[in-house]
Amino acid sequence: MSLLCAFCLVLVLVFFRPLVKRLKGGTHAPYPPGPPVRLFGGNLKDIPAKKPWLTYFEWAKQYGDVIHLQMAGDHIIILNSRKAATDLLEKRSRIYSGRGNEDVAKMTGWYFNPSFQDYGETWRKSRKLYQQHFRPDAVANHLRPAVEKSVAVLLRNLINSPESFMDHIDVMSGGLALSTMYGITITDGSDPLLVLAKRAVHTMDVVFAPRFVFIALRFPFAQYVPEWVPFFGRMRGTINSTKKDLHDLKELPVQVMLENIKLKARNESLVAEIMQEKLHNKGSTKELEAIKDMAAIVFAASADTTLSSIGSFFLAMVRNPEVQQKAHDEIDAVVGRGRLPTLEDRKSLPYLEAIYLEVVRIRPAGPMGMCTQVAESLTTFDCRFTGLPHHTTEDDFYNGYYIPKGTAVFANIWAMTRDENVYPQPDDFRPERFLDKTGQLNGDDTVLAYGFGRRVCVGRHLANTTLWLTFASVLASFTISKEKDLNGQDIDVPESYSDGPIFS
Repeated sequence: MSLLCAFCLVLVLVFFRPLVKRLKGGTHAPYPPGPPVRLFGGNLKDIPAKKPWLTYFEWAKQYGDVIHLQMAGDHIIILNSRKAATDLLEKRSRIYSGRGNEDVAKMTGWYFNPSFQDYGETWRKSRKLYQQHFRPDAVANHLRPAVEKSVAVLLRNLINSPESFMDHIDVMSGGLALSTMYGITITDGSDPLLVLAKRAVHTMDVVFAPRFVFIALRFPFAQYVPEWVPFFGRMRGTINSTKKDLHDLKELPVQVMLENIKLKARNESLVAEIMQEKLHNKGSTKELEAIKDMAAIVFAASADTTLSSIGSFFLAMVRNPEVQQKAHDEIDAVVGRGRLPTLEDRKSLPYLEAIYLEVVRIRPAGPMGMCTQVAESLTTFDCRFTGLPHHTTEDDFYNGYYIPKGTAVFANIWAMTRDENVYPQPDDFRPERFLDKTGQLNGDDTVLAYGFGRRVCVGRHLANTTLWLTFASVLASFTISKEKDLNGQDIDVPESYSDGPIFS
């Protein structure tokens, strides 16, 4: 009986927490504007489960570029302009680089990913390791051969079976990471390692969904409850299955790599080289684990983000044949038809560069910083995970508004790329917006989808190289056109997208 009373007391405290916080709020400057906050639940019912960036974009027209929400007593800020994101996430990055779901990450096994680590010494050490191996010169000198090989395989597969182009892109996306990290080659999308990576990434749909986070943070004992216990037992089962998938994600690719090495297979992958160096220099077990953690995250992160961006490129080309023709003309004039474009040609191909910039603008892989979208007409990928925000580590004020410590801050990349003052007719695919009157780049080359401040995507240089070289090689080799029906008429390609999780 006493246990039941205690449980009821906990429920009361949890669900009346928002009311208590409002009553004891004290005096401070007003919060930024936003939709009305309900007494119980705050704005919980206002936040859509799918594609929330579209709703936030519409709210920005009413409330401005900085929007305040509350959910169960917690504060949320949505930044809908590039200026606001730069002012807060970059110029004040010292206090806008925290993470709020660190406890959930530790509980579910995701804490090895720096994206979920709070700003501090652990995060700095992890970030340093990633920057060391993914800075521009490292990509150019060590990772470029694997990128070129992956693009060549994609082209060959497109020649052999163009109707399966999305499968080929899928294989390239995961295969590139497996090749660069482990020296492993895959040939189809059903490869067990690629399936494992997708399954592991999709666990975020569940364990970082608002409902799961709400329960996990307020009832942390649930992680120890037997799985047969109603309600809380299901949570324990989810945690256990997530931990197993993440353990396999870190260990299985390394096992395959080591087995290949035993068979005398040549392996110049990043993990193989680093592990050999650490073993030769008697590196610690902790250092070796850090390498495996990094490789697993790179593998998982690239599997869907590359798929999203290359899929968006194909969709843009098939819907904008005049853009495709201009790219063909530029490549023929600069490169000719006797070879493929290389990275050395990049500065001489401004229109192709503008296509790359327009693809990542009009369909950013992470419209809320950590939620990828994939064209539904090309493939289906759906989720309820809405993003991973920055968190404030101190109280702050912006334009006279109060932003309390612990506020979750989301950058709405989608809204920023729809700013008509910067991008007129933002829903039109127009690479020319990145060119001046002479046809040269106008200097607006910032890719907002890579994020802001100290949490900017550490793999952006590899992504940049991979996407540009893929776009250039495909355009130099093919004309992308609509499929025709039995009457010889073009079959229209709908421009609709679904959403899913990525890292940032």
